[in-house]
Amino acid sequence: MKIIKLFIDENIKIWKKLSTKIMIVAIILSLFAVLALVKFMEKTEENTLISNIEVEYEKEDLEREIQYFESQLENEKLDEESRLNFERNLEVNKLYLEYNIRPYSNSWENELTTYIVEQKMNGQDVEELLDILKNKDFNKYIEYQKKQLKQQLDNATISEQEYSDNLTILDLKEKYEIGKSYNQESYWKMTVIEKIKSAQYSLRTGINKETSKLLKVEEKQDLEDSIKLNIYRLEHNIPDSNTGSNSNYRLRFELLAPMFSIAVISIVIIVIAGGTISNEISTGTIKFWALTPNKRWKIMTAKLLSILFYIIILVLITSLVSVLIANVFFAQEGETYLYCKNGEVKEIGNTLYTIEFYFVKAIPITLFALFAVMLSTITRNTAVAVSFSVALYIGNGIAMQILNQFITKDWVRFIPFNNLNLTTKIFPNATDMTSMMFGTNFATSTTLGFSLAVIGICAFLMLVTMYDSFNKRDII
Repeated sequence: MKIIKLFIDENIKIWKKLSTKIMIVAIILSLFAVLALVKFMEKTEENTLISNIEVEYEKEDLEREIQYFESQLENEKLDEESRLNFERNLEVNKLYLEYNIRPYSNSWENELTTYIVEQKMNGQDVEELLDILKNKDFNKYIEYQKKQLKQQLDNATISEQEYSDNLTILDLKEKYEIGKSYNQESYWKMTVIEKIKSAQYSLRTGINKETSKLLKVEEKQDLEDSIKLNIYRLEHNIPDSNTGSNSNYRLRFELLAPMFSIAVISIVIIVIAGGTISNEISTGTIKFWALTPNKRWKIMTAKLLSILFYIIILVLITSLVSVLIANVFFAQEGETYLYCKNGEVKEIGNTLYTIEFYFVKAIPITLFALFAVMLSTITRNTAVAVSFSVALYIGNGIAMQILNQFITKDWVRFIPFNNLNLTTKIFPNATDMTSMMFGTNFATSTTLGFSLAVIGICAFLMLVTMYDSFNKRDII
């Protein structure tokens, strides 16, 4: 009961401070700063997109290119390879002009046009393909690809598994009209299709397409799950924030907001934690607690619990305000987190996922707060505790990035800073700015259990140090 009373008193002191209220405002302002940044990006990219749409590719441009290729082919000194390339480009541009196809886009019409020219140059009959192109019949093109695929299977040029994989891709393209038109909205679907194809190839060959190494058992399971997740995305029209370029600006806000706001929260907490003991010793208020019947370990425990409670409240407020801002200022849907459990795809709704994501990102804050309290207790100097802790928080990522580039020994995995990014371990299918900036390497590719164990040991050692110092040193 005494600890609870001390805990309440500590919280009253923290929340009554004007600086506490200012810091909360600063955290919320950081979210609005991210909002302003994303809105600026949206406006800029919209203007660029409008400009691109308004500037249509004129027929005169195509005619000039055709004339250029024809003039180049008149050169008798051309080598065979260059001549073939010019002939190919000439035929492609003629088809673009004849069938009113916008060049240099990734639509199915561009793909078919290139294929027609290749077949024609190889002496194949292309009448059926030209008819498809003339009628702009996307579904007929998919049917043609399926027919060609079946012929390859009958001729034994592809395996049953490869046939099945490619047929699945064509079915998905047909069902969700992927590739029928090329725009920002369909970009993520095309990227998802490529991810499915890559996973299929790796499972079919037993070799990881990205690393060119043999697949491990757990990697096979991850690839199977990723195929299920991506098909689920297409079925339920859930954009993938990992696609890089996306017209859903709410996803961009949800990607950037945690990075900025958590950084501000971390500095706020370090400032408070760094002065939790040293301030009271310098002002003499610690003498009041020492003269009461309360034992020192209870005083320290109450202070630590109040800081932990402060972290929880700040993170909860920030995550809820983030959701509120996203709902008010963006018309698009927020990110829905997908994961596989027992071979079945599960969802976590946007609000719950955002709150959970913020709390996972806040776990390292607790470690830096403990470090600041430990320094405050040992040095009894707020400036030293705060400045050293803030410098360590800001610089640890860059320092570890440099260190991990040159050292590939197992012991670097035990460095606490290499185990602080838990979001990729708890939410492996999520996009995280920290991972995008620093990447994953030998030192950081540890399991969740290993990282939590390292963080737990560090926290225990700091707790032992601060309790020992606070209990044994004179504070009067």
